[in-house]
This record gives sequence, structure tokens and C-alpha cells, in this order.
Amino acid sequence: MPSNTEKTLNPLFAEEIKIQQAIVKKNKAAVMAKINLQGRMSQGFRLVNNQAYEQKLQKLKAKISSNEYVNDANRNQDMSMLNIMTQKNAISNYLDAASSAKLANKQLDFKSRNQVANTKLKRKQLFMMFQSTCEAQEELKEYAVQVASVCKGTVKQPPGAYFGVKDFHGALDKITNRKRNYDIGDLKDATRMTIIFDSMVDMVAAKSMISLTKEFIELKHFQSAMKDRYGTGQGDNAKYNCGATGAGYKDIKFFLKMSNGHIGELQLNTKNMMVAKKNGHIIYDVLRDGGALNKPFTITNKEVIAKVSTNMSEKWFNFVKTRVPKALVELDEIKKIVKRLNDNVERGNHSLVVSLAEIKSLSTVSLLIYEQGDNARVLLD
Repeated sequence: MPSNTEKTLNPLFAEEIKIQQAIVKKNKAAVMAKINLQGRMSQGFRLVNNQAYEQKLQKLKAKISSNEYVNDANRNQDMSMLNIMTQKNAISNYLDAASSAKLANKQLDFKSRNQVANTKLKRKQLFMMFQSTCEAQEELKEYAVQVASVCKGTVKQPPGAYFGVKDFHGALDKITNRKRNYDIGDLKDATRMTIIFDSMVDMVAAKSMISLTKEFIELKHFQSAMKDRYGTGQGDNAKYNCGATGAGYKDIKFFLKMSNGHIGELQLNTKNMMVAKKNGHIIYDVLRDGGALNKPFTITNKEVIAKVSTNMSEKWFNFVKTRVPKALVELDEIKKIVKRLNDNVERGNHSLVVSLAEIKSLSTVSLLIYEQGDNARVLLD
């Protein structure tokens, strides 16, 4: 083995040292970028104190044991959270297939070991911030009620525990499986609320009102603090105008800073577009698994498969057929997809290959549904 002197004199070893130093420098810059988040809209990078974590975990166990809950939804949410934090194999649900298999076989390589460590950190970070998320959710609900009362809107509270806060499993799934590049501070839709309006006029009035509140003003210098997919912004607010999503969906979305520093998401929309969203979102659930959608993909997510079987019912097909007549041809193709999926499930095969042609049919129907959603009250009559 070469001595230290030989390593110093050998240009190959000198080059290796330079490479290692460059890697360290690069990693240090990446870490500092995560911690110093002044240049981007984030809830911050949270380091976890293990003693505080253990204390909070014990408090959760005691709370569940005492059974002091205002409703079953809150208790079920806490039970689910405790299971995710403590059950031995729970972490595998938030790894990619390769890392999950390697973890089960205790044959982790460098890449999968890093993924496991990163996922465990995100799980702890989310757990530590969950209480403040719930507090912010309650505050955002009251904020939305005040806006709606002035601007003739109706507040739509999401289903679930703690005033509709994003489910703990769903939040963790988003920053691991669906958005693995996200840091905990990027999770800004765990606190969320929607206000629905009969008319565009009332919705734009609400937008103007929200734009003047301190909750928005604190974040308004960020381009992403508001997304106006209807393009109603004028003057300085025109910078927030943007087009519909790839699926065709439109809304006006605000990110607002609550009093505890947590960022919440408030969506404004019309009744007609919300009906479109209700019927178009199942297609989004399917296509989301396909990534870039430039090649066939396989659905293996059991939650998505269950949603397809439940939501793409005869009632759904009849609604789209009646309200979105341009979609009739593609709708027949989607019926074949659902039948094939249900046949697979009956045979114990919980997966489905979606071809390029089927991706096109699904995308076309989604666009046509949202096109009708942007068409006055056509989905309501």
C-alpha cells in the first residue's frame, strides 16, 4: 500500500484528492442551499432533536391511550401516524421498489441506504411539524370563512381529521414517492382550503381582497405565491397569470403565511370547474403514475387501482357521455381500460399496463372535461 509521501508525489493520487475535495465542496453547497432558503418560498429546513422527538412520540401514545378526541377522524389520523412512525416495515411504503426490496433482503447498497436515511428523516420532520400544520389549518379555515362571507363564496373544507388537514400518509407519500426531490419545507399543501363561487366576478373580487392581506403580502415577492390559471391579473399582478395545467384544470391559488409561520394553500374556483375537477381528477390519478407519459407505463399503486374501480363507475361514464359529448370515442377506449383492470384484479393481478394510445385517450378526455368546466354552467344544468 502506498505511503502518504508516495501518495503526495503521485499525480494520480493528487488528482483523486482534488476530486474528493470537489465532491465535498459540492455537497456542502447543496446542504447550505437547503438550509438557507431566503431565495425561495419554503417553510424551512428542520433539523430533528431526537430527545424532543421521543418526547412528542410518547405524548402521542398517551393521547391515543386516553381516547380524549372530539371525533373518530382525529383519533384515526393519530393512530395511522403512530403506526407509520413505529411499525417496523412501514418505511418500505415510502421507498421506490428497488430500495424496498433491498431493505427487505438486508442488502442495501449506497444509493438505497441514502434513500432509506432520507425517508426516515422526512418522516421525523413531518411528524415534528404536524401539530403546527393542524394549527395553521384551523387558522386558514377561519381566514377562508371571512373572505367567503364578504365575497359571496362557499368554503369547502377538505374531508378528514383536524379541519381537513392533509392526511399524514398522503403528505409523507408526496415528499417521498411522488416528489422525492422535495424537502420538508416544500410541502405547502398540507394546510389547504377552497372557496367556491357562483360567478367569476365574485371570485376575482375575492382574489383582490386576499391580495391586500398581510398573509399574502409577506410572500408576494415570490413568483409562486399566487397562480392565476384564469389569467385575470392586471398591472403588477399580471406576473401571477399562468395557463391551465397540462390536464386542462384551472383555479386561482394563493400561498398564505399563517401566524405560526406555516404556509397554507387557498384555492379559489367556480362551481362549474369544481364539478369538472370532481370528474376529471380520477384521470389525473391514473396518469400521474406515468411520469412524462411518452411511453407505456404500468399502474401498480393499489390506491390508484382502487380509485379507478370505485370512481370510474357507470355513473361516471354516463355523466361524461352526457356532459362532454366530444369525448364519446375516447370514452369507449377508457371503458376497455377499466374492464381490463377489473379482470386483472379478479385474477389476483393488481396491475395494469397503459399503452401510448390509451394515454392519449385518457389525456383527451381530461382536457375535454376541463374545457366544459371553463364553460359557464354547462356541467351544473
